[in-house]
Amino acid sequence: MKWTKGLFALPAAEICIAQAYAEYDIIIVGGGVAGLVLADRLSENADSKVLLLEAGPDPSDDPLISTPAFAGESWPSKYSWNFTEVPQTNLGGFEPQLNLGHVLGGGSAINFMAYCRGAQSVFNEWANISGIRELAWDYIIDDFRGCANLFIPDPLPYTQTINESVYSRDGKVFVSYDRSDRLSQLEPDFWNAWLDDLQQPAQVADLNGGTGIGLVKGGPHAVRNSNGTRSYAWSSYGYRAATRSNVKILHSSRVIKINFDNVGRDTPRAASINYVSGNSTSVKTIVGKEMILSAGAINTPRLLLLSGVGPKDHLNSLGIPLIKDSPEIGLNVRDHHLVVNIFQAPSNIITATSLSNATRLAEFQAQYDSTSGGPLSEPGPQSSTFFTERVPDDILDSFGVNVSFHKSLPKDRPFLAYQYAGVSFLPQFAGLNAVTAFVALVQPEASGYVRLKSPNWQDDPVISTNYFGSDADLAIAKYGYHRLLNKTRSDALSRVNVGEVFPGPNMTTTQAFQQGAQTYHHSVGSVSLGKVLDSQFRVKGITGLRVIDSSAIPVITTCHTQSSVYALAEAAAKIIKAQG
Repeated sequence: MKWTKGLFALPAAEICIAQAYAEYDIIIVGGGVAGLVLADRLSENADSKVLLLEAGPDPSDDPLISTPAFAGESWPSKYSWNFTEVPQTNLGGFEPQLNLGHVLGGGSAINFMAYCRGAQSVFNEWANISGIRELAWDYIIDDFRGCANLFIPDPLPYTQTINESVYSRDGKVFVSYDRSDRLSQLEPDFWNAWLDDLQQPAQVADLNGGTGIGLVKGGPHAVRNSNGTRSYAWSSYGYRAATRSNVKILHSSRVIKINFDNVGRDTPRAASINYVSGNSTSVKTIVGKEMILSAGAINTPRLLLLSGVGPKDHLNSLGIPLIKDSPEIGLNVRDHHLVVNIFQAPSNIITATSLSNATRLAEFQAQYDSTSGGPLSEPGPQSSTFFTERVPDDILDSFGVNVSFHKSLPKDRPFLAYQYAGVSFLPQFAGLNAVTAFVALVQPEASGYVRLKSPNWQDDPVISTNYFGSDADLAIAKYGYHRLLNKTRSDALSRVNVGEVFPGPNMTTTQAFQQGAQTYHHSVGSVSLGKVLDSQFRVKGITGLRVIDSSAIPVITTCHTQSSVYALAEAAAKIIKAQG
């Protein structure tokens, strides 16, 4: 039996030891956050035969995944879907990269581990749109609470509001506020800069307790305090499911089509799936009583379209036989888009560049091995300072564009989120001791789409997450970027900023957006509840087929999405189990 820094790791051969059945009660497509939660929860019924297929590999014994400091190094890699979006109008035709989880654990295996829930009004809107009472804040908070195993350092080395009642101490996902030996050296400068801001000073808040606006110190991050390792869906949910005799989990197994019975009748039924293993193109078929798609906001609509479920005109144009005309599939895609500002830090400040020095890396590794702390225990090295704010109405009105969408949003929702990381987000500055500060638009008005390039499952889809796609989106993002630049160029950060390298004094804001816009990798909404899915997460007009993952989310959250996908899947599992 193998061990990975204190975490039980299943050898690859043991992941698939369960009996192979002729027919499964439930086939889950996708082994990310939602898929693994569902595999665990739905297999608690020993009479239910569950199969999960994940296109990506098993990362159990790879320190690239388990060690927080290496977060981001798997973009791009074998652990990520390495997509390129179509040219974006507001980026001067630039084609952004979109790297998503292609691994057991999905995005939770490769992200920067931030754990944030955000404004409670978002979840109330989920419930109103979907007709699912259990998604409203007063209900889904129980699922949030049940997921999270909270650690707070004692003593806490900074002043931070923490609402302990919205966490538990026995959840599966370890959620840790940073100890003093896990805090970046940059932290006090960044949080004080926002707290002391004269224009709109930040207020410290716990953004996991239903509050949407405020500043968080110390994370929290999905990091297991006892050994400083990443806590993610494969280790927190998948390991337990994989030990059950009624569960079979296949990694490196990509589902390429759903097959249907009753085609041409009123209600087609999902009956089986086709998949390929490893690098093979040999197609295998497995029969199931019910299919649950949990492949994410890009690959779930992609698979539906390849299977003939989606907009009639689009499928006809590609020669794909129509199973069900569902015009909204692949639409309503939203993401959190950001723009970067990069500067050099003094040589004594530890950044990602420090990890490239073999001597220093050996010192960090020794500290990590002995104390589970130090630079290797810092996510990415992502900041633990996260600040969200709403732009006041009078400033919105000064933009001279239609801001009715944003003004109409509930008052607990921020429009902008500010963060930093001790690494260059642009490759041309990777050799510098660089810090990237960035601002994201977290409640976009405009939406994008996912479409097929061809009927060939091997071709990447056509993706647009529509960067700053409305006039108001762009105006708010530019306002936030100017706020960010004013802050990083001010005396408040003079100790840690010894020279800006992007955008610099000669680049216009438009050029900065065209060259420095990126994504938080938070795509949602492409198979939305209320539009495509009913109140049981079923695809409308089809039997035996549900979608439970980020693609089902009808309104994007106001901060990082991983915690919300855990809670969504927990709530969905209860709904399915209640149906018997």
